Amino acid sequence: MELKIVTNSDFMQDFMDVIRAFSPMVEYAEKEEINVIHLEIENEFVRLKFKEKTIENRGQIENLPQIKQKSEIKRLAKIMLYDLLSELTGVTLPYGSLTGIRPTKLYHELLESGKDAYKYFTDYLRVPTQGADWIRRICENQKAIYSHSDKEIDFFVNIPICVTRCSYCSFISAEFGKIKKWITPYVEQLCREIEHSIKLVDKLGVKVRSVYVGGGTPTSLNVQDFAEVINCLSKIKCNEFTVEAGRPDTITLEKLQVMKNCGVSRISINPQTFNDKTLALIGRNHSKADIYRVYDEALKFDFDINMDLIAMLPTESFEDFKYSVDEAIKLNPQNITIHTLAIKKGSNLKLAEYDNKIELLPKQMIDYSRTAIMASGYEPYYMYRQKYMSGNLDNTGYAKCGKGCIYNVDIMEETHSIIACGAGAISKRVWNEENRLERFANPKGIDVYLDREEIILSEKENFFSNILTNIGK
Repeated sequence: MELKIVTNSDFMQDFMDVIRAFSPMVEYAEKEEINVIHLEIENEFVRLKFKEKTIENRGQIENLPQIKQKSEIKRLAKIMLYDLLSELTGVTLPYGSLTGIRPTKLYHELLESGKDAYKYFTDYLRVPTQGADWIRRICENQKAIYSHSDKEIDFFVNIPICVTRCSYCSFISAEFGKIKKWITPYVEQLCREIEHSIKLVDKLGVKVRSVYVGGGTPTSLNVQDFAEVINCLSKIKCNEFTVEAGRPDTITLEKLQVMKNCGVSRISINPQTFNDKTLALIGRNHSKADIYRVYDEALKFDFDINMDLIAMLPTESFEDFKYSVDEAIKLNPQNITIHTLAIKKGSNLKLAEYDNKIELLPKQMIDYSRTAIMASGYEPYYMYRQKYMSGNLDNTGYAKCGKGCIYNVDIMEETHSIIACGAGAISKRVWNEENRLERFANPKGIDVYLDREEIILSEKENFFSNILTNIGK
């Protein structure tokens, strides 16, 4: 079925997200087609037309505060479009009409407003009970970590460098060999920005809740450059210090020792798969034997360890994925994160037109991972969703009791401000009472970042100094 949307609203992208969620059963047509959906939106009601069928919903939109009307109109229009496409295709999606990244954030907001969040999700947003049960379970498991505070802040450092580019990756990340001349200058400037941001935190009178070093793959740096960054961050007092070590081919005993000496408490060693054939296919320069070797080395340093796996990697069968899940469970890390492959613009898989929309396989993989991981003593504690994701499913992080990652919960639920350093890093200021946030983004490219040091520091200072007027009081 091919559809064309005609609308007098500015919600086109949101409507397209709903249509894409039904792909390949429904495809958006760039050219004029017989099947045309008209979405007419006014302040007090939404009207949807498809051929001879008309749906109209006036609701109580006109009684809402002006600031909430637009979001509620958009939500209602998406629900109506979802109902129509579900009726036409006979398909029910795992998370109903929800297309956003953070369903758990919405669930928390509903709970905090005194609403029956579960009923709202199942009855109004059309989320099937399995999806609503999953969201509710995650929110309940977050209780030991979840909080709102204007007196605490998270600290993020971005090292957008990798030794090679994985085929599924869409991050703004540069390959080590192509930017070698800029790496030492980048590390030096990054450390100056970190020092500036530490002083800014002190000036604001807030406490750092967690430090997270991501990328890219931070351990792609040589041991000297890596040590310089981690040493710089070791001056921060915090509850949790995470380094996204990521790829086993970049982790050495020397780097593990640097992290231990500097107070790092949590690292990632991310296999993505335990199948050598797939590792080679997706551009990982390591074998499954390297995964086991590095994991054994890391155990000597007593870090909490996370391991990432991806469902629906190219050519992998259910048995291939099952094997990877079982191997990760045998290693018994504190965290296991299961990603569902999303085909993103800029990735090599997108350029190769890889099709990840196999009808039943994604759900079979994710259902198995949930059952097996929870049976082994883990609980889901955070989740997020992405566009173009296999089966319209999710990414879920699992943790042993008391081992959930503070930063992962904070960034997904957007409960704390974040001060961020490095090329492409995005600082956030969260107003909890007003349920809103603002962002300040550093330049994405390393070369541009290096050219704008004084501007970045000045603008970041202004962003936090002008906005965080009440923080810490």
